[in-house]
Amino acid sequence: MRKQPIFRKILLPLMGLLILEIGILMVSIYGQGLFQLIHNNSREIIESRVEARRNYLESIMVNQWMNVGQTVQKINQLADGLYEAGKLDIEAIDDSSENAAPFLNAVTDDLITMMRTNHVTGAFLILNADDLKEGMESGQYQDKPGLYFRDLDPESKPSSQNLDLLIERSPFLVVRNKQMTTDTTWNTSFQFGKANIPYYDFLYQPTEACFHYDEKVGWEDLGYWSKPYTLFGEDRQAIAYSVPLRLSDGRVYGVLGVDVLLSYLNSNLPEKELDSSGTASYFMSIEKMGSDVLSDSTYQELIRFESMETTIEDDIDLETDGVERDTYAYSIPLRIFSTNGPFADLEWRLGAEIPYRTMNRFADRMFYVMGVTVILTILIGLLGSLFISIFLQKPIKALASEVRRNKPNEKLLLKKTGILEIDQMSEALEDLSDRLLREQENLQYERDHDFLTDLYNRRAFGRRIRELLDHHGSGNATGAYIMMDLDNLKMVNDSFGHEYGDKYIRCASDAMREALGSNALYSRISGDEFNIFIFDEDGNRSKINSLIEKLQKTIDESFIVLPDGTKKMLRLSGGVSWYPDGGVTPDELQKNADYAMYIVKKTTKSHFRVWSQATDLGKEKDEGEKKGVEKPDKPDEPVEAKAGNPTKEQAAEDNLTKEQAAEDNSTKEQAAEENSTKGQAAEENKEKGS
Repeated sequence: MRKQPIFRKILLPLMGLLILEIGILMVSIYGQGLFQLIHNNSREIIESRVEARRNYLESIMVNQWMNVGQTVQKINQLADGLYEAGKLDIEAIDDSSENAAPFLNAVTDDLITMMRTNHVTGAFLILNADDLKEGMESGQYQDKPGLYFRDLDPESKPSSQNLDLLIERSPFLVVRNKQMTTDTTWNTSFQFGKANIPYYDFLYQPTEACFHYDEKVGWEDLGYWSKPYTLFGEDRQAIAYSVPLRLSDGRVYGVLGVDVLLSYLNSNLPEKELDSSGTASYFMSIEKMGSDVLSDSTYQELIRFESMETTIEDDIDLETDGVERDTYAYSIPLRIFSTNGPFADLEWRLGAEIPYRTMNRFADRMFYVMGVTVILTILIGLLGSLFISIFLQKPIKALASEVRRNKPNEKLLLKKTGILEIDQMSEALEDLSDRLLREQENLQYERDHDFLTDLYNRRAFGRRIRELLDHHGSGNATGAYIMMDLDNLKMVNDSFGHEYGDKYIRCASDAMREALGSNALYSRISGDEFNIFIFDEDGNRSKINSLIEKLQKTIDESFIVLPDGTKKMLRLSGGVSWYPDGGVTPDELQKNADYAMYIVKKTTKSHFRVWSQATDLGKEKDEGEKKGVEKPDKPDEPVEAKAGNPTKEQAAEDNLTKEQAAEDNSTKEQAAEENSTKGQAAEENKEKGS
């Protein structure tokens, strides 16, 4: 039978019921298309606000800003009267500002009155009797006389003396007579030729319509809303509505119009009504009807109204072309052009852009709230089930967790639960853990230590050196790797038995501990071979030399007492390799120290020799066996001494240049000592036999 915890048996049915309830709720919401309805409603709200704003803007544009009929009639009547009286030369009226000054001065008040009445930001009249098409195509432009007045705040109360108006273009006569302020860019005429700038859209389009369209069409049908423009020399952007001026015989002599600054237009398109956060914005586009992609660059224009800053973009296509956008755009046409005129195919549109995240904020909020509610319901149900399950299983679960958290090398201590059976099981586990821990520690110690000397064995010694060098072997660190071999161990074993051989080995390990203490790592590599590593992270080689000298002295003074009561002095031959000069890895250090010890064993024995890079580099043991052992050169290191006869061996330590003589004497003395030891053993055996 499959085993399951209690909390799972409780949790699964409860969670199944909870998921079923959530599923029914989600099906009821999505099945009715609630979120889609909310999204559609948000979109319809934006569209309705755009339509309402379109109706308002269309109303003020048609009924207020475009209301120029009375002024057109008055100016045309004046022009007809002057022409019939012979006081107005239509052919020469646009030749210079001086010729046109009397006529322009006469219509100034009418122009200002129209600007005040229509609540626009500007009014203008440009005199021109020529067909401008040839000049536009050839780039040969002619200056034109005219008037241009500007009212930067048409909603404020007008000044009786017109002090709130600026003159942008007019003859000197008008400036002198009206005593009005001139703008910084004022000029006596529209300097198309001098400045080499094309004719303004609001001048060129109505004029050309008069020359190339049916003459029976009235001026109302020839009205034109221009693209955004700036007067030469200033940076104020505006759109203009202009109509042609014609005599009763149909001849064109200029255009009359009003302008609306884009900043003023922006004030009539408050983006806050679209979204209170200010992320939505209105825009106006100008395009030709009947084409998805605008082909006429003259009418590829988009005016954006964002955060009180107006931008104009060319070559705009409001279609998404199947590309997903992060904003929703909606636009509808403004009915401001006559359907009977030449500009019937032009279409101004008012639209709005709003990020989807803003438009769908309410729906997203509902979705978020519902999601949080579902998640909280699931979490509360899950936590409730878990609480009940954990409450029922808490004692055993806590005990199992403590056992799992306990590390293998730590003593197991379990908390009391107050339940008899569980506490008894805990005590049994603690006893078992104690036994296993003690056994593990014993096994680990026996694995890493020599049973006779309690020194590290070969594997543990190598591991400890590698760890030491890996963590502290950089910088100025230095160390001495000493490989030593007991002299005469076989003779002691053969003469006095392995019991005294073991004492001889332990005497060597005791001498190492006594001399070096915790300043070194020790190991017994094999029966009569010992390794020592003395390390100093600060690179204090003199300190290590002092320790080696202390080791040599301690060895010289150490001995064991033989069965006959005589002392057997401790003798070791050793080789020293310095880190890092003699190697940077344990294997290199051991190899070079072994070679130095090999030289000692083959010559004088019972002293230490330092491996020298100058004399020993590249040499192997078998070279000495083939060629005979060379007399060791004087090493670079200061530590090299002998153990044995204190007088002659100490002389060899102090004066390494006389080493060969000392080696010969030491060899003879050791042979005599061995013979003496063997003689003593023979006499002892003889006495035992008798």
